[in-house]
Amino acid sequence: MKAAKARSAYQQSEAQAKIHPVRLIQLIYERLLTHLEIAEEGILENDAKKRGENLSRAIALVTELVASIKENDNSEAAVFLRGLYAAILTELPKAVISNDVEIVRIASRYIQNLQKIWEETAVAEADLVNNQHNCTSHPTPEPPDDTRRNTTYGGGRKYGTASVGGLALASLSVSI
Repeated sequence: MKAAKARSAYQQSEAQAKIHPVRLIQLIYERLLTHLEIAEEGILENDAKKRGENLSRAIALVTELVASIKENDNSEAAVFLRGLYAAILTELPKAVISNDVEIVRIASRYIQNLQKIWEETAVAEADLVNNQHNCTSHPTPEPPDDTRRNTTYGGGRKYGTASVGGLALASLSVSI
């Protein structure tokens, strides 16, 4: 009986490990936005538990995003993302204490922009959009030609880039 449970647990973890790294980042962005939205509701409803739990989860997800950037990647995109994530990690705890909904809204806007860029470039080029195993059913629009460059990411796969605030997200390495 114990062997069957162990085998089942191993098979489940193996199946979870098969999620493509690009899709995993996409899922983190989706979940992060959900927690930020619920935290904003908690602030507006003056519900300390709802606010605190969801901001805590959002902070944990941003920490995962930081960890997903390869340590030795010093590209402009990696430096930009580390800085942006660090700023978000500095500001979100302030919202827990101050009930400042604007902090949460600003973080959400940044993450929404990053998610959009990720979907327009990495997800589309990794061909995860129409892949049945990755639960995405809508086509992702192609970014304008002036924002695309071929860039090699972790695993040797090439993904395009897009600009965020004038900064190209190029040469980003994902360590997952």
